[in-house]
Amino acid sequence: MFSPAGAATRAGPSNALLLAVFFFSPLATSVAPRLTPFFFALVSIALIVAALRHGVGWRQLLPRGQALQALAVWLLLAAYVCLNATWSVEPIDGFDKAAVLAGLAIMSFAAVAAALVLDKRILVRAGLFFAAGAFLGGVFILIELLTDGAMTRTAMTWVPLLQPSAAKHLKVTHGQVTRINLSELNPNVGLALFHLWPGLLALLALEGARRKVATTVFFATLAAVIALSEHESSQMALIGSGLVVLAVRHWRPRAVIRALAVVWCAAFVLVIPASFIVYQSGLHLATWLPISARHRVILWESTAEQTLAHPLLGVGVKSTEALTARQKAAAPPDQPEGFVAPRRTGHHAHSIFLHAIYELGVLGAVLFAIAGAAVVMLILYLPAASQPFAAGTFAAFALVGAFAWGMWQTWFMCVTGLLPLYLRVAAAAGEGRGQRS
Repeated sequence: MFSPAGAATRAGPSNALLLAVFFFSPLATSVAPRLTPFFFALVSIALIVAALRHGVGWRQLLPRGQALQALAVWLLLAAYVCLNATWSVEPIDGFDKAAVLAGLAIMSFAAVAAALVLDKRILVRAGLFFAAGAFLGGVFILIELLTDGAMTRTAMTWVPLLQPSAAKHLKVTHGQVTRINLSELNPNVGLALFHLWPGLLALLALEGARRKVATTVFFATLAAVIALSEHESSQMALIGSGLVVLAVRHWRPRAVIRALAVVWCAAFVLVIPASFIVYQSGLHLATWLPISARHRVILWESTAEQTLAHPLLGVGVKSTEALTARQKAAAPPDQPEGFVAPRRTGHHAHSIFLHAIYELGVLGAVLFAIAGAAVVMLILYLPAASQPFAAGTFAAFALVGAFAWGMWQTWFMCVTGLLPLYLRVAAAAGEGRGQRS
């Protein structure tokens, strides 16, 4: 359907590695999200090496103009995180995250610059390989959801190291994993969501009926994965990002993209009052809400309350889990009747916006907001037909980040580095098509 085999033949052996990397990256990370850091490095290196092999000099890999300004902001954020780690509960962990953040920024911007100088035909083929890998990754997750994680259970039985540390997420009988909580597949589902819009963009390279069939099957498969999963955050993000795609495509693209940057920044300002409002409205006691949502309301309110004690500089990067452990050791957590969880902070805030303010303070949150907005504004420099898909991808990431994982989880951090690479390569399919695509 995506014709990657034919593309490989035309690309020649010099580009075979690049095509293979773009095929296996979405496939492997969909199966095992913890491989995301490895494949971020591999995809970045593959693009840079491909550019160098085509006679590009190192200086051409340096970002320019708006991209250089965006990189500078990200490096400034990384430098602040490094400074912030000095008053963290676990300074070594904080320094590690600062280094990861800086490395992600440098490699991602360099790889995007490399993609800009590669032959568009190579990028189109790599995009098709990416779409094929993302599709097969989605099929794997769909099978897992429909079979109660049969393949995952088998792998965990044969390789006990793959089993999660929390026993509540699985059942082991006579050494065999007989049941897993399907929430264990939530990171896999998140990867399917993040692959959705770049994959559809890459499929613009196909023509006629092949394109219609491919985009329909691709979207239906990945949307089914998200809909059948237990990950409400991805389900909300699918709807929200879809609305953003439609707005950019059929309304005023520049205005919508600028509004997306404004909303991103506003989220850092509004997250604390919003946390108090939803708690005071009693949503943590609303039985019609999923338990996970009620738990988040309690967690957000507790974290927002703690944030007010260290508003400017925060409690320190990677301190949330350690401080929560101290609270639990000092006194039993308060869990009033009807509460699904104690009133305390958790391993993380389940919101990158609240997490940033709590640990990095207002100063760090401002830098984080500017860094994200700078990335959004770079969407305006993509081909017109690519802008809706890029905006949808950013919206999907922001919406999932608002409700799901901790901002310092390495695999989740590396997603922020991979998505621009996928989009830049897939954007080659949108070159010259205009909004009619």
